[in-house]
Order: sequence, then C-alpha cells, then structure tokens
Amino acid sequence: MKQYLPIIFLLLAFCGPSEQEIKAYIDSSIEEAVQAEQEIKAYIDSSIEEAVNEIQKKTSIENQNFQNENVKSDFLVWGSDYFESILDIGYVNEDDDYIGLGTGAIITPDGYVITNFHVAVGVQNFLLFNYSEYDPALNSWIDPKTNKEPVPLSAEWVAGSMCYDLALLKIDSNENFSSLDWYGDFIPGLEIYTLGYPSVGQGEITVSNGVVSSLRYFGDTRWTAPGLQTFGHTAPIFFGNSGSPVLSEDGKIVGINYTAYKEQDEEFSISYAINNQIAEQVVDNYLIKGIDYENIGVFGAIDNVSFYLPQGDDRNLPFYYIYDVHPGSFAEKALIEKDELLFFFGDYYVGKSDFSDIGVDGAPMLTDLCSLISEWENSDKQNIELTLYSCYYEEFYVATLSKTDEIFDAYFIDNPFSNFSNEEIDKVCYSNF
Repeated sequence: MKQYLPIIFLLLAFCGPSEQEIKAYIDSSIEEAVQAEQEIKAYIDSSIEEAVNEIQKKTSIENQNFQNENVKSDFLVWGSDYFESILDIGYVNEDDDYIGLGTGAIITPDGYVITNFHVAVGVQNFLLFNYSEYDPALNSWIDPKTNKEPVPLSAEWVAGSMCYDLALLKIDSNENFSSLDWYGDFIPGLEIYTLGYPSVGQGEITVSNGVVSSLRYFGDTRWTAPGLQTFGHTAPIFFGNSGSPVLSEDGKIVGINYTAYKEQDEEFSISYAINNQIAEQVVDNYLIKGIDYENIGVFGAIDNVSFYLPQGDDRNLPFYYIYDVHPGSFAEKALIEKDELLFFFGDYYVGKSDFSDIGVDGAPMLTDLCSLISEWENSDKQNIELTLYSCYYEEFYVATLSKTDEIFDAYFIDNPFSNFSNEEIDKVCYSNF
C-alpha cells in the first residue's frame, strides 16, 4: 500500500478533487493492489505445485526403474546371461541345408545339453545357436556379446531315453558355459516360464509364462511313456519348443517340455513337461555316462492296423511304426531300418490287442513297448528277437538286438498272422510314406 500513497497525495495537491473522489480512488487503488498481490501469489503457488508434481513424477519413474532393475537382477529369465543357456538345435543334412530341430538347455558348465529324444534322435552331430538378436538395418543376426554374426557351436549325441523322451548332447568346446540347475520338488501354482526357439518366434528367443497346473499327469503318448513323471502347466508352447526348459523365477529347471494337448471343443491347450527330478536321475545315472536308458535306438509311434481297414472291419493288430533309427544303436546294429513296422518284442505284442491302451487323444500309447524294453534292459538276457515288417521288401523278418557287440543276421519269415495279408499290412506302409 505504501507505494500508492505518494501518487494519491500528488493528485490532491494539483487537481484538487473532492474528498469523496479521493476516497473512491484510494479504495479502487487498494482493491487493484490486493488483486495483483493475489494473482502473483496464485501464480507462485501454481508454479510450485507444477514443480513438485514434476519432481514426484521423475522420482516415481526413477524408483520404478530401480525396482525393475532389481527384479531383472533377481529374476534371471530376463537377463541376457541367462538366455545364453538356451540353445536352438539343428543340423546340416547331406544337401548342406540347415535343418532346425528344437530347443535345448545347457545343464553343466562344461557344455552338456538336455533336450527331447524326439528332437535329436537320428542325428549324431549338431549345430547349436546361442542367443542372438536380429538387426533389421544389417539384415543379419548379431551376437550381443561380440557385436558380430553368431558362430554356431558343434555338439555330439551322448545318449538318450526313448521312453522318457530325453536326450543328452555334448558341446565340442573347452569353454566354460552358463548353465542351469535343477529346481527340485514343487507344487501346483508355482509360477513358471518357458524359453525356447519355436517357429513362431522366427529365430528370436521366445518367452511364455504360466503356472504349474497339475502334478503326476499320466504322460504316456504314441511315441513316449514317462508315466506319472510329468506335469501340466499353462505356459503356451509351440512347434520348436520341444526340449525347451520349464523354468522357475530364479532360473532353475522345473521340467523339460515334450508335448501339449487340447481337449476337443476346448479353447486352450495344456502344455506337458518331464519332471525335473526324474530328468536329473536319468541324466546322472545313465545319459551323462553315455548309457541309453529304456531305449533301443528307434523313434516312431505306436499304432494299430485297425485304423487302416474299411469301416466296420473290427480286426485289430498293434504295431510300432519306425520313423527313424539312431546311428550306432542296438537297432542299427540289428539292421533295422526306418519305415518298418515292429509287431513283436520277444514273444509279446508291442501294444494291446483289445484297444485297452488308448490314450486321451484316442490313439494307442507306447506303455507296453516301454515296459518290454525296460524288462529286457534289467534282465540278464543278452539278446532278444524282434518281429518286423519291411515296407521296402514287403516281407516279414526277424532282427536280433544284442547288449554285446555281436552282430546277428536278420532273416525273412512267413507272415505270422493268419487273419492279415501282406497286402493289408502294405496299406499301413503306403499311408505313412
């Protein structure tokens, strides 16, 4: 107010206004001064509030980033060091083409890799690709550690389990690798993550998450028979995820993915994995020692001739169709080849002849054949005869598996089934070629 008083007195002295005019002018000046003071205060308050909000926003972002970094450091799934333990598995065929097979995980610092039997069977030498990132500008994959194109790792087959769908590879290197540990016991509800190289990822490492949904699922299928040593989970898996690890938040292996199944009319599928505890036992007791477990060296699927007969024909005959034979295996030494049908293991059918071995998907299961293989492996019997049908020769023959290095000649036999002709068996061959 004091700054306005001299002006007022000057007006009184030179203009001689009335007392009422002077009072009105003073009141007006006071009101303008108060209003100006309020506007200045409001502007200052608004500026302070904006500054405080900006500081709080920045602090919140910094705190969130700090928390995220803490999560990343604790939650190994999102660290690039962790990604290096997950491998894209493939091989180069006779035409020098690279063929992708599936996913694997490094489980020891010296480079042992776990994957599915059905991923690796039939191949002896592999090319493994470590974590890399696609650079669109360069139109090339880049190793983030070297900023150069990734160099594939060479690996060799060590051993496998046909009936637990597990295989072990060994990287040909003296390098010390980042590896994953086994998780141990767990319960439903455990939060899990699946990392792998499915085709939907187009070469990029692909992550999905979910929870363990069920334990002790009866996991026998047409091609493997791990029994109750599997579990279901809700992390989606795709073609190429076979052999990929199911991981806990702290980056330990809960299981090894091997299949997924969707009930008819259901919208979502459930993924299934081999329990880490049985996988660790099979690896430690057999595979890492170069010993196959419940495995004769073939990969195929159990089936029944009934599915290839005209509708209304109720005859049935179980068989195992051989898609591939592993190099150096019992089966290869016995001169067994792919595209052959296995009917008898010793004196026993490879499956049920009354359809009592039908699984949830409506197809026969490998349960009986795996039981026969396990029984032979654990017996003192050195040799066992198998009865097969050759789709190439269109003849039945007998091959002999041997636990020794002795090689037995295969020999042709007459059709052992009086109610099935060779022509009817050939229908199976034609349908699978």
